[in-house]
Amino acid sequence: MEDSTEAVDARTRILRTALKVFASKGYAQASTREICQRAGVNVAGIHYYFGDKASLYQELFQIPERMIRPPIILDEADTSLEAGLDAWYRHIMTFVLDADSGSHMRLLFLREQVDPSGLLDVDRVGIIGLYHAQLVRFLKRHLRIEESDSALNQLAFTLVGMAMVFYVERAAIRQLTPGLMESEEDLEAVVERMACHALAAVEAERLRRTSL
Repeated sequence: MEDSTEAVDARTRILRTALKVFASKGYAQASTREICQRAGVNVAGIHYYFGDKASLYQELFQIPERMIRPPIILDEADTSLEAGLDAWYRHIMTFVLDADSGSHMRLLFLREQVDPSGLLDVDRVGIIGLYHAQLVRFLKRHLRIEESDSALNQLAFTLVGMAMVFYVERAAIRQLTPGLMESEEDLEAVVERMACHALAAVEAERLRRTSL
């Protein structure tokens, strides 16, 4: 019987290798044989640990619980606009500096959006929808709006977009602006500016509504 430590190691190697192969080739073109060879496991390894190619692919999309749960501070009634925006962007941006698996996961996520495999039994709005819904609730409270409308939803999408471009296009951003987010200190500065820009956008929407 396989040692439990070896089993965990083999399973982890398969997952890490599969992430790279699926990200570079897409689901249809990826080969389970290639994944096993590159992971250094028996060709039956995927069947043993995951069942089949589809199950392995679905396993990669089990987003960590801490990421699919937006920061609860935004749902607390006494959270200020400034504190909420800062906490929200700080939560999102903690995933940007993940240089290895993070970059492949971003590419795989993008591939799935552009060319869906049809294997993921999840709401297509996914994580963006979770963050959008929370932001809408938060903004309604601070803008004192009873019902959301198109303008409020657009504002929420704008705030989400500021963070998602850093998450999805990290490689391009690093090439265009070296030093913008190479370290934790860089990231801290990015978060502060991002929260400041978001605050300005919210205040601009407040003024627009007041003028109407």
